[in-house]
Amino acid sequence: MDSNQRTVACRVQGVDETSLPIGPEEAFVLAQVDGKTTSADLALATGLSREQLEGALTRLIALGAIRFEEVDQASEPRPQPRSEGAGASSRLERPAIEAPRRTETPHQAAAALYDPSELDEAAELDLIRKRRILDLFYALDSSTHYEVLGVPRAADKKEIKDAYYDAVRQYHPDRFFGKQLGSFKTKLERIFQRMTEAHDLLTRKKTRDEYDAYLRGSERNASEDRLLSDERARAAEVEQARRRIEETARLMERVARNPPDTAPPASPHGLAPRPISEDERRRALARRLGRSGPPAGATTSSAPPREPPREAVAEDLRRMWEQRVLAARQQQVDQYLATAQDALKRDEAVAAANALRIAASLAPDDAGITALLEQATVRAAADLAQSYVEQAQYEERSGRWLAAARSYDRAVRGKESPRLHERIAHCLLEGEGDVREASDHARRALALAPDNVEYRITLARVYLKAGLRQSAIGEFERAGQIAPNDDNVKSWLRRIKRGEL
Repeated sequence: MDSNQRTVACRVQGVDETSLPIGPEEAFVLAQVDGKTTSADLALATGLSREQLEGALTRLIALGAIRFEEVDQASEPRPQPRSEGAGASSRLERPAIEAPRRTETPHQAAAALYDPSELDEAAELDLIRKRRILDLFYALDSSTHYEVLGVPRAADKKEIKDAYYDAVRQYHPDRFFGKQLGSFKTKLERIFQRMTEAHDLLTRKKTRDEYDAYLRGSERNASEDRLLSDERARAAEVEQARRRIEETARLMERVARNPPDTAPPASPHGLAPRPISEDERRRALARRLGRSGPPAGATTSSAPPREPPREAVAEDLRRMWEQRVLAARQQQVDQYLATAQDALKRDEAVAAANALRIAASLAPDDAGITALLEQATVRAAADLAQSYVEQAQYEERSGRWLAAARSYDRAVRGKESPRLHERIAHCLLEGEGDVREASDHARRALALAPDNVEYRITLARVYLKAGLRQSAIGEFERAGQIAPNDDNVKSWLRRIKRGEL
């Protein structure tokens, strides 16, 4: 098959779906067929096993209700990729619940971070060179080492070195020796420093492996964070589930009008089945209402048959509709519960919590689902917090202090800890971050662990940074009272009293 083609399921025009001798499972599958879905898409939408789905599709094809056609991918929406690790022989996945990934190029990111008037600064650089320098400089904090060098993640060592040498020719500060560069000089120095860091790290296997693991972890954390916090995406998923419930209930109602024992055989050529006569419809309705209708072909007596009261018929129809909606809703809820169970088996608490949130939205009165959601939410928060701690530790080792502070801050939201508060304060200090924020976290750490000497030293350092010398001395002295033999505390006190700090 042409790589630009894909096979999708389509409904056959002219088929009276209400007359098909199918059950709820086939009806549910048929409701998902819209002329754009592949068999893999149907597996995601229905949550059926491979055997169940293939059985339902085979039955619908045999009845002439659907067929598969090849379409041009360029004119069709691209299907969502399956999650990593799903093998070709594995069981078909249940409904995927993912927030869409937002991507942007370094130029797009940078363009929003600097004032275009910076291009007007007097410097012996042409406009194109100025723009490139500004784009690179303002994207440094949000760019990976690969993006800084302009190479793909799969680049080999030679490609990385070639990209670096090309950068040397373009951005090495010595290339502009003797020129008046203004503020562009410091920007060039920072750009080249970062490019050198990227080259040195990516050309050594050990450090590159560690960095790649860090990138995968940070991207996973961001994705899981979106799953937990993106209420808009979750609301849209719930609304889609409710639409599926209504569509399934309507299709079940149409199927019920023509039960399998009265439905005519399907045409072997896929043509529309024989239309149902009014007499047959009348007898089918009578059976649903618990009555027997006139036999097929019987002549109608002069006296019209006694019809049930309209109010009773309406009440029965309303009750049957509610039952179908409940059955369709339970089917959706069961699928999301199965998704959560599968996620927990893979130790993916965040995905499980997200699936359970949707299940709870569909069945808000189910105390069992609510309890499961609470447990999964606690576990998801703890797991995500630990992942952010690992991310922060790598950033801290790399000297990316403000990034580490942000990661520790995200971790503490899921796992309250005096150590995490102290780490945020420490990283903000080292990275020349917000002193007031550092003070808040340092004091929070002490509130949770008042006898910890290290935390008191950190708070004292924050006070020094803020120019509150006496407050800093007070904290160092309190630390000395807790640990009178601590040489580090003594050293700080000597230096501050000598005026060295």
